[in-house]
Amino acid sequence: MEGVTCMDNVVTGKAWVFGDNINTESIMPTGTDFDPSLAAPNTMKFYDPEFAPNVKPGDIVVAGVNFGNSSSRAAGQVFLYIGVSVIVVDSAARIFFRNTWNIGVPVLECPGITKLVNKGDILEVDISAGIIKNLTTGAETRADKPIDLLVDRWKAGGMIEWIKTHRNEYPTLG
Repeated sequence: MEGVTCMDNVVTGKAWVFGDNINTESIMPTGTDFDPSLAAPNTMKFYDPEFAPNVKPGDIVVAGVNFGNSSSRAAGQVFLYIGVSVIVVDSAARIFFRNTWNIGVPVLECPGITKLVNKGDILEVDISAGIIKNLTTGAETRADKPIDLLVDRWKAGGMIEWIKTHRNEYPTLG
């Protein structure tokens, strides 16, 4: 099962599993001028050299604690560029969490997720409800439910697209 199946808020894809403390420099390597097309061939190479050449649109990134720590670079752009459908982590660095949702890639926090998923497992993730099903093993868990505003921004294609459709509702967006 390759690629992504998306039904409203539910995505299905292959899991790529990483450990704790994955930094933004490993997601969007230095020297790529913050260009996702230049960063993509080397993203996550330090942690899994198979990831960049083999990740497919719709795949799901699963990781441990403090995912996306370090710099404030918008490293989530690389995941958007390569088509990662959702990132599910034990916990995420706050700037990475918000930046990545805002560019259009959901990040769900689900303590203990790395104990329930192995590399290559097929996951079904209900992004709005935070329900994660491991279709390979039958395990099921629940992430922290994201706030509606983040889900709305994701559905719109990211914060910029959301602003375009909601500009008249908020005087500060004028």
